[in-house]
Amino acid sequence: MALHTLKPAHVMKKLDPGRYSDGGGLFLHVRSASARSWIVILHDKGKRHELSLGPAVGPGKAGMSLTEARHAAEMKRRLRTAGQLRAPPAVLPIEGRSFEQVMTEWFMNVYEKEVTPKTANDAKNSIERHAAKLLKMDVRAITKTNVVAMLEPIWHDINRTANDLRFRIETIFNYARAKDYITADAPNPADWNVLQHLLPDVTPTVQHHDSVAYAELPDVMRTLRTKDRVAARALELATLCAVRPTECRAARVREFDFTKGTWTVPVARLKVKEIVGANGKTITTPDHVVPLSRQAMELLKNIIPPHAEPDDLIFEGQKAGQMIGHNAMTHTLQRVAEGTAHGMRASFSTWRAEQTKYDYRLSEAALAHVFKSETEKAYDRSPYIEQRRPLMQDWADYLDSAKDS
Repeated sequence: MALHTLKPAHVMKKLDPGRYSDGGGLFLHVRSASARSWIVILHDKGKRHELSLGPAVGPGKAGMSLTEARHAAEMKRRLRTAGQLRAPPAVLPIEGRSFEQVMTEWFMNVYEKEVTPKTANDAKNSIERHAAKLLKMDVRAITKTNVVAMLEPIWHDINRTANDLRFRIETIFNYARAKDYITADAPNPADWNVLQHLLPDVTPTVQHHDSVAYAELPDVMRTLRTKDRVAARALELATLCAVRPTECRAARVREFDFTKGTWTVPVARLKVKEIVGANGKTITTPDHVVPLSRQAMELLKNIIPPHAEPDDLIFEGQKAGQMIGHNAMTHTLQRVAEGTAHGMRASFSTWRAEQTKYDYRLSEAALAHVFKSETEKAYDRSPYIEQRRPLMQDWADYLDSAKDS
């Protein structure tokens, strides 16, 4: 039996490019921050065989877990013992599937189970509108050139839509690979690691609406931190954690666990407190757990007095025992930039879509939005907590990225 050296927590970390051994010939092959896979290296009759097991799970990335990879590696070892190590590849159907057929299947089997009907319908309309030329093509024939040609006309004008569109197409091709509609070693034509070198750079446009353009936020945060006001600290924390102003204003000491690095926002302060499950019964949503970045932890430790009581308000207003005013955070922001405190959440969401490759589920979970599939399991956000931690740390690091003038 192989002596395992990797642990699930290590696999979920950001890792430098390279190969990380788990023993027994199993390796986690990291090519970049978002490209990683499992491989097993076995020797049979004096020959070395390097076999791909599939995409690997990682921060902000779905894929095969460590346990699943170990099982797959063991299956390969058994094939070697049986003299069948080089098994014939899966045979694709003579008649290939069109992109539209695979897309429809993915929507029905995966996406529609995770989002509301409106979100699913909007996503499908977006693909049908902008990727119409791909719909009738055989998925095996679609190349990166086809995808680039589809994205280029909208890449500048509606970049967020284009980014989300590219991500969905990439996901559909991953689904096609998993279902053996394309070969396991076929490149994904929408892979961002490739397309980022083929599509033009886009400079975020400055928006003067409810949300502050995320390109401005590092400078806004630097200025905000010079303001010696309780509301400024509340706005800083709310922005770091992407929570609603109402969720932040009433924060109390007991909600923060510095050992676990989490903030538990009670369900009573959440926008969505009850949902209707698949069985028609009303389900109370759980508390919203926010993984805290280093910057959020440091901020809290600086503003919470050493001898504070668990029920003490973090952001107390002018009257003892009362939270800061409803509009205090927005008024503080508007002394620095045009926008609203609530709009900072939109800034975070846009940044995630346009500047990172984190799965949309993670940012939706960070914003405490409802997933349709979660109603069937009591709206359980807990599986996303640790997966969200790298996202929230990257967001906090981005907010700290203002250059000295």
